[in-house]
Amino acid sequence: MKHPKLILLSSVAFFAAVAIAQSMTLSIAVDDFDNLNSLGSGNNNLDITKSENGLQLDFGPGSSNLGRDAFGTGTSTFGESGEWFDGSYVKFGNSGNQQLLDFRITNNTAYDVKLKNISFDIRRAPTNSNPTGFELKYLATGDSNLVKGATAQTGTEIVDLNNIGSDSVVSGINNFSEFIGSNISGTAWIAAGEYANLRLKMITSNTAASSQLDNFSVTVEAVNVPEPSTFALLLGLTGLCLALQRRPNL
Repeated sequence: MKHPKLILLSSVAFFAAVAIAQSMTLSIAVDDFDNLNSLGSGNNNLDITKSENGLQLDFGPGSSNLGRDAFGTGTSTFGESGEWFDGSYVKFGNSGNQQLLDFRITNNTAYDVKLKNISFDIRRAPTNSNPTGFELKYLATGDSNLVKGATAQTGTEIVDLNNIGSDSVVSGINNFSEFIGSNISGTAWIAAGEYANLRLKMITSNTAASSQLDNFSVTVEAVNVPEPSTFALLLGLTGLCLALQRRPNL
């Protein structure tokens, strides 16, 4: 049988690893845009808030200093069918400002989180040649604070209007999944209780060109950093184990 002192040392090492390295993946999704629009169905403006898993998403007003809200929400399926055509989406078009959608990610968890992924679908009508692409931009407005670095406390805020994702848009349904860490070559953090403002900008040579967005989701990794008292307890247990290790057997 193992020596009791070795068993105690192993137990301390195990619980220390769990306390220090614990993390969990959280997500929030919006796909029923029209019904969530507080301004009413089919409105040419949108104001949407949804909370889930300790995260909050705000679209339009309150999401930035400008609160760009695309061209509101739509309900038409254009005679098409399938899961994507649920008759509830964000629409773009009509003017340059209505090719922009601002949104805010608020971290209401008790932990700092890594912004891992932003995914969404965009549909461009087969008869349209625009939009040709999109850009995801960080908005350093208000108290927005998306930090790049080893931790949320030691990193540096990302520069205003910096791209954190982009891709081309072609005819039909486009499925996008933007891995933020890869896009910025680092780790993007939203500290506990803070938020990040972002903008989805449609790239088009025709500001009146229409397109639709649906199936929007954000994924983060919540990192559980122990309180100082936890570290003090671990240090105390480690000291006790060392004292026992040095004590001669009776």
